[in-house]
Amino acid sequence: MAGKRIGSESFEISAAADRIEAKAKIEMRVEQEGKTFEFKTSPKLALNAALQPLTYAWSQKGAQTSQLEIDFQTSPAKTRYKTVTNEDDQRDFELSKDVVVLDDNVFHHYQLIVYRYLRAGGGKQTFPAFVPQEALPGALDVQDTGTESEEIGGHKQMLHHLVFSTELKQIDLWADEQGRVQRISISSAQLEAVRKQ
Repeated sequence: MAGKRIGSESFEISAAADRIEAKAKIEMRVEQEGKTFEFKTSPKLALNAALQPLTYAWSQKGAQTSQLEIDFQTSPAKTRYKTVTNEDDQRDFELSKDVVVLDDNVFHHYQLIVYRYLRAGGGKQTFPAFVPQEALPGALDVQDTGTESEEIGGHKQMLHHLVFSTELKQIDLWADEQGRVQRISISSAQLEAVRKQ
């Protein structure tokens, strides 16, 4: 963020016959108003074989502790959030079954969306989207702008440049020929995430 390393994410996406699970361990250290805050978050997203979300769980430990659980299998989807002040916030959302989950500071969610995008054949696509930590439904446009030469980890690679657009921001993403995300840039937040080689 703004040229400083603030954290890391290690993730695993595994598939069985009818279910895909994506989980991660994220560690972040951010400075705000002269104070340093450390957070450890653990998101876990379960999807069906069509990459539609089934459940999502997210927990944060550190300076502020909170938890979030969502059941996408019910209609409306049920969200249960234990806030940093230990209050229970329960909300229901009318969400499409094929909604994509794109949570704050959870970078492997972009990988899952790239898989969905490639599976549907590329071009310009619009997905219904949901940002769980912000309880924000919306739309996500994805478009491939072509292949570019990018330097990742000191090596030049030819990568597909995908542009993700929401009402609030634009996200630039570069993926290799296998669809593996190599770099994500959110210029409005001065934030960049790069895959370790």
